[in-house]
Parts: sequence; C-alpha cells; structure tokens
Amino acid sequence: MTIIRQVFFAFAAVLISTCAVAQEPVTAQVTRGSLARSAVYEGHIEAVTQTSIAAQVAGVIEQIAVRAGDQVRAGQVLMQIDASQAKQQQAAMTAQVDAERAELHALTQELQRQKQLFARNYISKAALERVEAQQRAAAAQLKAQQAQAQAAQVNSDFFVIRAPYDGLVIDVPAMQGEMAMPGMPLLSLFNPKALRVSVAIPLAAAEQINLANKNTAALRILYQQRLLTVEQIQVLPTADRATHTVRLRIAVANPQGDLFPGQPVKVQLLQSTVVGQDQRLFIPKAAVIQRAELTAVYVLSGQHKALLRQVRLGVSDHEFVEVRSGLAEGEWVLLDHHAVSKE
Repeated sequence: MTIIRQVFFAFAAVLISTCAVAQEPVTAQVTRGSLARSAVYEGHIEAVTQTSIAAQVAGVIEQIAVRAGDQVRAGQVLMQIDASQAKQQQAAMTAQVDAERAELHALTQELQRQKQLFARNYISKAALERVEAQQRAAAAQLKAQQAQAQAAQVNSDFFVIRAPYDGLVIDVPAMQGEMAMPGMPLLSLFNPKALRVSVAIPLAAAEQINLANKNTAALRILYQQRLLTVEQIQVLPTADRATHTVRLRIAVANPQGDLFPGQPVKVQLLQSTVVGQDQRLFIPKAAVIQRAELTAVYVLSGQHKALLRQVRLGVSDHEFVEVRSGLAEGEWVLLDHHAVSKE
C-alpha cells in the first residue's frame, strides 16, 4: 500500500545525530501529522460476458472458420461438425411425418363418409366410433412424429457452431479432423465492449470511502500509466474471512479496444483528509523491529537507555509508518539497532 503525503505534512521534529557525536545513537521523535492517503491494490481485467463453447454432439470437425483474435458477429458460423448421420435421421423423420399426415388425411376423409352413412342409418354407432378413434389416434401419432422431427432438426443445428453474440475469439483449441465429443471445448470468446476490473480490498478501506454508495470518484484505475474511465462500481455482498477483504467489480470503458481479460491494472482508492484534522502519530520505518510476531521499537528513556517496546502500526508509505498504540507524541525512538546490540 502506498501513502501519498500532502505538502503540508511536516515531519519537522525528526532529529538525526551527526558524525560529530559518534557516541550518541541515531534517533527520531514521534510526531503527529496529517496525511492524504491513496491506497493502491493490484487488480485484473475480466470480461462481463465470456463464453467457452463446447460440443453438444459427437462427430468429426469438418471446418473451422475462425481463429484466435478474430472479430465475430452474432449468428456467424464458427465451426462445422460432420452431420451426415444427423441429416439422414432428420430426413427419415420428415418422411415419417409426411406418411402420418397422409394417413390422417385418409382417416379424416373416411370419417366424413362414415358420418354420412350413420346419418342414413346404414352403419351402427359403434362402427362410427371406431373410425373416430382411429382418426384421433392418427392425429396424435402425427403430433408425436412432428415433435421427433423438430428434435432431429434441433440436433442437426448442434453440428453448426455459431457465435452467440458479437465478440472476439480468445482461443480455438479444437483442430480440423479431430473427433468432437459432447463436452469437449471447441473455442472461447468474449465481448470486448463489456469489461470490468476485479480487485480485492480491505473491508475497512471499502467502508471509509463509502463504496457502497457507488462513489466512482473515490477510485482510479490505471493501466500502463493510462487512466481508465470508471463507469460503475459493484461491491459483492460477501467478504473473505481469511483476508478480511471484499471484492469489487468495476465496469470500465474500452474505447480503444486494447483491453483484454487477464491484463493487470492498479486500483487506487482515494481518501482525502483536511489540514488540522485526522492527526496521527508517525515514526520512520527504520525504527521498526519485526521479530516473528513481535512488532516493536527501541524507545530512548529519560536516562538515555534504549528500552524495547511493543507497538501496533497502521498505514505507511516508503519512509514513515503510523503508530496506533505503544508510543506517545514527543518520545524518541532509535533508528540504529546495531548500536543497541553492541551495548
């Protein structure tokens, strides 16, 4: 995390001993000051719509019409799988439908004649009802055959792989002549016009800049020193128990078309403070001692003795770190740890 100090931040009371008094330790005073902070986190670009297309039927891949990096339109043919057997089945189903339709037509005509004969009392009611039952059975059989023919048509469509939307082809792992099986990945693509940045930030940071209110001015997205346009912020309603972070999805514009999923970006969260407010204690980072789980500093006592004291630290930048507990304003900390160990 990087802390950008404002020009008004003055670490004025830092006293560093010179070579003129070689016996005196190098020290610095605990000082109160104000910061304007900007925390930077590593994120990455991902596509809002990204699809991996897999085979739904078995067959030999006859033709591959695209390759990685190609722009495609919705409905465009991307790949063709051999559908000879499927087409034969579809033709057989269509012929069966025609046969059932002819059978139904004949029974319908026969039913009309039987009704005329029944009206003249030439046949019994039972005979008429038998013809009516045959006609209804033929109608039901026609509907069943039509449904099977439609299913065969849908199955035939699976042999032609089409683009589900306008997009950019990412990869084509399948090869021409290869045997495709159901579930086998054929190609992947994404929509380059709908991209977002995914980043995990501490819960405290999300609360401080009030990202829940979709404050787009509270952050900046940098990609190769270029500032991206933030369109929308989505805070996922879950937190990671291990890292105490929450994930953000930040929609960004891609007018130049050079952004792709997986590219790293820097997400800078801005939190400004006002002069005279948010005063905190700071010490140089060089004073901090880290031993296993112990974070401490050497404090110079009134008798000019170095005493090891545990501290709790907060935000930091390249030079200074915030002290949240363990030190008081005006105390002196040692920067030369080697001088203490020689005593």
